[in-house]
Amino acid sequence: MPADAPTILAASMGFNRARDPWEPGPIFRFAFELAGSPAHPKACFVSTGTGDRQQSVDHFYAAFADTDVRPSHLALFDKPNVEDIREHLLDQDVVWVDRGSLANLLAVWRVHELDRVMRECWQAGVVLGGESAGSLCWHSGGTTDSFGPVRCLDDGLRFLPYSNAVHYADRRELHLGLIARGELPDGYATDAGAGLYFRDTEFIEAVADRSGAKAYWLERQPDGTAREAVIEPRRLKR
Repeated sequence: MPADAPTILAASMGFNRARDPWEPGPIFRFAFELAGSPAHPKACFVSTGTGDRQQSVDHFYAAFADTDVRPSHLALFDKPNVEDIREHLLDQDVVWVDRGSLANLLAVWRVHELDRVMRECWQAGVVLGGESAGSLCWHSGGTTDSFGPVRCLDDGLRFLPYSNAVHYADRRELHLGLIARGELPDGYATDAGAGLYFRDTEFIEAVADRSGAKAYWLERQPDGTAREAVIEPRRLKR
């Protein structure tokens, strides 16, 4: 049973990668709940931003070994690993997009028309989520180090009509300046350990997997400055 509305979880959290195998954070339980709490949730891992690094794919499968989750992955390098990408993704409960290069992810997705498939999945109730680049991609734009130094990228998928800032502690000044100058639209930001839940294009709540992690609303002011408002997240149970 899919989510009852288009759903996105844009997060600065996901797996505890210090563990071997990786430990899925509570954001995944939340994602499966939003997908209707299937008995055996189907979760597809998309790691285009790392060039489909095999080690990350292996860690993903190991993270869900001996659980009720039915994991799969979509690789695009050097060619797709599934015969019908659209059919495979529409059959999922959750699609989780990994960290990596946002610019490369968007370019490769567009070549394969995965941007269109992802929009169809979103509208069909497949829960879309991701960490870092996998959080930024759904938005209008944000700040990225895909080109080396952190800079503005304003051609995201635009499922969500906001800007987004991950790694916000390191990007606060730059991101606020971009909004103040009108180079990015108003939007949201997350500390490490926080995430944003959107139903359709409406922000519903912030969530976190650790104490001290916060989310933020960033808004351009009439005087040409940008205002930051803290959003206290709901702590997810492990």
